[in-house]
Amino acid sequence: MIGATTRCKEVFSTWVLAGCGGYAFELFMKVVERVVFAEFTCILALGGSIMGIIAGAIKGQTTEAGFLDGAGKGAVTGAIAALQLLNFSAVNDSMSKVDLLRSLLNGEVFMEWICPAVAQAYQCHMNAQGTTYTQLSDIYYDITRGVNIKGIAHNIIQKLPVHQFNSTKMLKLYNESCCSICFQDFEDGEFIRILPNCGHFFHLVCIDKWLVQQGSCPMCRTYVPYL
Repeated sequence: MIGATTRCKEVFSTWVLAGCGGYAFELFMKVVERVVFAEFTCILALGGSIMGIIAGAIKGQTTEAGFLDGAGKGAVTGAIAALQLLNFSAVNDSMSKVDLLRSLLNGEVFMEWICPAVAQAYQCHMNAQGTTYTQLSDIYYDITRGVNIKGIAHNIIQKLPVHQFNSTKMLKLYNESCCSICFQDFEDGEFIRILPNCGHFFHLVCIDKWLVQQGSCPMCRTYVPYL
């Protein structure tokens, strides 16, 4: 009888220790997860800021903002866009953190999200001087909240107007000298695609990749109709 009681106590003690050990391990993993997530957030914000500096400086040279002002605005706007994108991935099942990490490693997150965000900020800056932080935040939230997250089918994109860039003609009509997605200057003879409603145009390859992901203009967010 005494031996049975002792064995019961030993079994009970083992269960208690196992339970405590399991709880401690679970708590440890939660702490590790939060630390990793915090580091990932910092890396994403820093990457967005650096990309914003580069893109903003390039864009600033083509506007009245200037090189240094462009770099400064780009740093802030790039960081905001990166954090808004992270927030969107946290609440939206269609974009997991694994997908976000993969796009971060191959650079897609910067080309498809950060650069257009900086470009749109400058569009607002040119249209109305003195854009506030709240307005900028709303811009990036509109980019990442998923309103136009669904892209356009490739066969429909091919129906959008295509032209060869002519600097003499295009600069007079549109006053745009560089693609707002890749920030590279247009060169005579290059193929560009002009969006039907807003009239903004981009390198053919750049805008086609964008429209597969987003069904709106990178500059003004105007919906691109199905032709």
